[in-house]
Amino acid sequence: MRIKYLFLGLFVWALIPESQSQECRLYFPDETGVVREMKTYNQRDRLQSVTRHEIIERVERGNDITLTVRASHLDDDMEEFYTVDLELVCEDGIFKFDMKNFLDPETMAGYEEMGIEVTADDMYYPAGMSVGDNLPDASIEMVIKSNGMTILTTTVSITDRKVEAMEEIETEAGVFNCYKISYNTGTKAGFINVSGSAVEWIADGVGVVRSETYNRRGRLSGYSVLTYLGK
Repeated sequence: MRIKYLFLGLFVWALIPESQSQECRLYFPDETGVVREMKTYNQRDRLQSVTRHEIIERVERGNDITLTVRASHLDDDMEEFYTVDLELVCEDGIFKFDMKNFLDPETMAGYEEMGIEVTADDMYYPAGMSVGDNLPDASIEMVIKSNGMTILTTTVSITDRKVEAMEEIETEAGVFNCYKISYNTGTKAGFINVSGSAVEWIADGVGVVRSETYNRRGRLSGYSVLTYLGK
């Protein structure tokens, strides 16, 4: 099963009172028509895939904002293999991303005739992140069933998230002042367990500018870079 880490990231705080309405701070572009492009490379700097995000709708209700984003995924030959619309929501000053958006529609289509149960704890960014902050975990679990019996359970977890620093990152798309966030990753599918870690740099109004993934031994597995931002 392919599970896409698109932003590797968009996460939360739980300390904001529910009754207090907070102004949203978006860690993603919010102007209709804006396009983001991220290129993903392996540890040998070979292009693996390209992801393009286009803002196709912006809805504002009071201080809350909902974005509809069209995500197109291309292989290393720049051929599109699937497109899906995502929903990004900012409520009470918390920008959140539904972990279900990580599921590859192509993979899900392969289980259409089976029963699938998906549960998730969304990923979030708070409006007032500071260096040293610990951010809540995120996870998603998919249970595949046939005739009422569980065939496979797959769980992806993102844990120990911490705002490490503020750093300036330069890419083809420009120069951005970013939050550097580290976290651990874990995937469990049946008896198979894979663990690792990641670091991402994310900018207000831009989204993830760079992300790096590492295996359990701490060796670089691959990285993604923002290569275009505009109309």
